[in-house]
Amino acid sequence: MCARVATIVLTFLALAALPAAGAKKTDTIDRIWVSPDLANYVIPSIAMLPPATFDGSADSRRQVEQAVGQALRGSGHRWVSPTLARDLLAHAGGDSLLKALNDKLLKNPRLDSLDAPLVSRTMHTRALLTVRVDQMEHMELEANQSGRPTTSVQLRAALVDSTGRLLWTIYSSETAEGSQQDPNANVIGVKESGLNNTAVGATTGAPTYTEVLEKIGARWTQAFPKRAAPDSSAGK
Repeated sequence: MCARVATIVLTFLALAALPAAGAKKTDTIDRIWVSPDLANYVIPSIAMLPPATFDGSADSRRQVEQAVGQALRGSGHRWVSPTLARDLLAHAGGDSLLKALNDKLLKNPRLDSLDAPLVSRTMHTRALLTVRVDQMEHMELEANQSGRPTTSVQLRAALVDSTGRLLWTIYSSETAEGSQQDPNANVIGVKESGLNNTAVGATTGAPTYTEVLEKIGARWTQAFPKRAAPDSSAGK
């Protein structure tokens, strides 16, 4: 009897672990590294540089800037926004400096000891946050296809101090699915082509980039190093 009960319980747990039919799935990956001596560094101010993109998409850059900015604005630091950082860099070295930094971040998503001091002085901050967009992709379905459309985003970020010392890094990947599409169940018309008539189904949309970026941003809010509060006992 006990063996039978145990078998029933294990079967129930196995079934409960399976995704429900029709449920939307999300594949999430986060890899985070924090410097062991991060607490020894006083970081009152951080500049977030314009995100680096492989395809040069201004729209992707804008959406990532907005999502990361909203996620990290409550960290307690004084922030220099990507927009202001872009203006300061353009004033210091023109478009050539912006392009050179973007090209370097495409190879390595952090500033090193050669670039960080100059950029930090230009920003008037003690630390620099760089973000690289590794992927922003919609996978939509045709009307005659079955399955789920997906949206995938991959971001890498690094925080360095004014000397280029690495303080924190994160890699995040998120793939979100849209609603199940069944062309046979959603016929909205017939397309005439030669001797054949082809049923045309309604398509379902992939999640927006904003939805996926908000999920990543919520995790970055928790993972990003907060500025330590002043010691209130110092004056007592």
